Amino acid sequence: MADIEMAPEAPVAALPGKTNDRFDAQQPVDLAPRARPVPDLFKEQAVDAEDVYFDADPLMAKRERIAPWKPGEAPIILASVDPDIKQSAITPSQPGAIAKEGESIASKGVVTGVDQHPRSPAERLKLAGAARVKAEKCLATAIYFEARDEPVRAQIAVAQVVLNRAFTPYYPNDVCGVIYQNDHRRLACQFTFACDGKSKAIKEPDAWERAQSIARDALDGKLWMPEVAKSTHYHDDWAHPNWVREMKKMDKLGGLIFYRPRNWGDGSNEPRWATPGHGSGSQKTVT
Repeated sequence: MADIEMAPEAPVAALPGKTNDRFDAQQPVDLAPRARPVPDLFKEQAVDAEDVYFDADPLMAKRERIAPWKPGEAPIILASVDPDIKQSAITPSQPGAIAKEGESIASKGVVTGVDQHPRSPAERLKLAGAARVKAEKCLATAIYFEARDEPVRAQIAVAQVVLNRAFTPYYPNDVCGVIYQNDHRRLACQFTFACDGKSKAIKEPDAWERAQSIARDALDGKLWMPEVAKSTHYHDDWAHPNWVREMKKMDKLGGLIFYRPRNWGDGSNEPRWATPGHGSGSQKTVT
């Protein structure tokens, strides 16, 4: 068997905490990483993405700085009762207006439903069942005895006056209460037919049917006379009542002249049940 020549043993480098020939139990082994000097090549060499090129074009378009919010554009976060509802970027309806919790920002009288229709008088007065039947009959009775010989538009206007009164703070807040207010005072009530002592028998069925139809549609918010608007008074054109001096004349329809007291304002803070596209012409034609 041939002799194998062994290579000389390479010297072993001393390890921290250890000698060449034995382990020194008195010196702990230092395993902490050693700081390595960073070559100058990599110091202060932050590369902006817009400076990186592929061929002749930059890999990234030039970035814009984030500008502060312009006045009035900052989002407004509203506290909500329901923590699951997150409301952000809600702008007040008017400059300087602050929305309050639980406060609707919809226009007055508007239902925030699918069709965004104004609430009808019947909805506002919570009329249903027997109460609705009673209110409808009272209104039809007033139309019939006050204006059955007048043009249909004048009859609609009489119904509108009754409903306007129901929504002002100066009269009862129900249809029958408005019509029969002070009916115990002969010829000194609000609507003459209610206290003139004459028979209340219905002798003209066609006129009664028309009055019923107008009353029903008026309560449902299908009829609105913009020229009559928030009128609360009217009189025959042959009459000359002394209260006219305190009134603003709104319109004349047939033989009736319609008014609203000047010191009551235009009634813009009172309910209306029509918007452009809702009214006597577009909703229903009564003949």
